[in-house]
Amino acid sequence: MSVCRDPRLWATRCTFRYPRQFAVHGFKGATVRGIAKDAGVSPGLVQHHFPSKQALRDECDGYVFTLIREAKAEAATTGALLDPAFIGYAHEASVAVTRYVAMALATDAPAASTYFDACVDMTYETFTGGGELGPALPPTEETRTTAVVHSAMLLGLSLLFGQVLRALDLDADDPQTAVRLGRAQLFLTTDRIVGDEFADRIRAGLDRYEQAGRRDEAT
Repeated sequence: MSVCRDPRLWATRCTFRYPRQFAVHGFKGATVRGIAKDAGVSPGLVQHHFPSKQALRDECDGYVFTLIREAKAEAATTGALLDPAFIGYAHEASVAVTRYVAMALATDAPAASTYFDACVDMTYETFTGGGELGPALPPTEETRTTAVVHSAMLLGLSLLFGQVLRALDLDADDPQTAVRLGRAQLFLTTDRIVGDEFADRIRAGLDRYEQAGRRDEAT
């Protein structure tokens, strides 16, 4: 993924504004002018770094893939899951990413294939890698099939995210949304994917995040 050298443009991308523009308006509906306005920079600055809307879309795709991989790796290898700040950051990022991925799945066949294949690859790596995420499965065709089906289930949540929020009367930006959906996903995750010790850490992290939110509301 190319790194934009303008600090203002880099900062706005890191607050998820570019993916949000595409997520809200779709690739065809999003405009460079609208993206620049939302990011607080001039259209010329955006076009200087990204000569076309497709180039910006490609950058967003790379950013989303990197964000997912890095967050997943940090959660699996550090104590980040016990840090309410990390969970809050992950929730904020996931809202933007979920909507962006849903847009790609619903409106753009080539991009949908790219996202699905990337999700399958990451899931397959998790299944066969072992470690704290559960016992390693053998690198067989059956394991690959399991990764494909599991990826379809995960991306289904992205595609139906708006319906999930509506059915549960949740606000995407409410910290309680991360807690409730996180606990539901953990309940549905089998031992082959998440080991008991790792699951306990996830539960503890969600509890801390919920308690931190209540303290903030009380102040």
